[in-house]
Amino acid sequence: MGKVKKIKSGNLLPDRMDDVSLPMENARRLNLNTLNVPLRVDVPNPQSAEMMLHRQAFAWAAEAMVQIRQAGLDAFLEPFPWVQQGGLAETAWKPTDVTEWFQRWGTICLQAAKFAQEERIGTLVISDGIVHLEPYPDQWIQLIKEIRRIYDGKITYRTQWWYTSLINPLDRKFQKKLENPLFGQVDFISISAYFELTNSPEPTEKDLIRAWHRSTRYMRRQPIVDQIVQIHQRWKKMIFFGELGYVDFVGTNCMPWSVNPSDEASPQEQRDCFSAFYKVFWHQPWFLGASVFQVHMPESAYYPVGKPAEEVIRNIPWEMSGSPLQTRWRDFLHRL
Repeated sequence: MGKVKKIKSGNLLPDRMDDVSLPMENARRLNLNTLNVPLRVDVPNPQSAEMMLHRQAFAWAAEAMVQIRQAGLDAFLEPFPWVQQGGLAETAWKPTDVTEWFQRWGTICLQAAKFAQEERIGTLVISDGIVHLEPYPDQWIQLIKEIRRIYDGKITYRTQWWYTSLINPLDRKFQKKLENPLFGQVDFISISAYFELTNSPEPTEKDLIRAWHRSTRYMRRQPIVDQIVQIHQRWKKMIFFGELGYVDFVGTNCMPWSVNPSDEASPQEQRDCFSAFYKVFWHQPWFLGASVFQVHMPESAYYPVGKPAEEVIRNIPWEMSGSPLQTRWRDFLHRL
């Protein structure tokens, strides 16, 4: 059997693209094979379609690509919404004029596609966390068609995590996501992996593994892995986690999307969350890989370098050979 390569990536930050020397060093330390390169799109008002590509965005990306190629790494290119100078998350962007928004965002994505084609960047991410525009598949599909006329790399769309609960059977959040036809038009499906796992401030690694299969957060009993498999099966697309991050504080498994789930430090919980994730997903044949958030800002609680999580991430293989591949990966991961 030939070799199979997982994407083992790290996220760069849009406001630090003037200097990528640290993430380049961290890519080596963490044994990454890819870096996610953002193009900063300044968004002054989350209720408006107004947006502007930062004047240095392409220059910074071009310089980063020189270093990325020299290191023998692959890259994603991603127009990234920088809402109110980074004061708000990209999920807050909810423009009132949807038509104008798609015209403007489409123009930026086409510029990014042209740049990616010229720079031989293998993957273009056309959305990250723009949740309020996801229910417009026709517009996204038209944009994808336009991009493919000028770009021959892979296109992906990053959707946000979701939750469902057995005590609320009328909740259709997941069903709407599952049925969205835009996922049938991308080359693979990206997901931000901030799923809430347990209610426990001190879960064991086995608790976390079980929670991926049946979340105990608020007694939801959400079958997270099964739902992700359903998305894969519905659209026959590989699954990639475009952001995988945990802070080094107690409760990060409960609220992985939060930078301050508590005031009590816990590098061990951060480590266990990464380890549980890899043991659940990395051997799956439908799973393409994941991107660590983030490897660019040491003062961030999400930064895993120099903490117990670093060793876990570094030791995860991104290329394996042999037969059967899936069994060998599983055996390796469960020895961690």
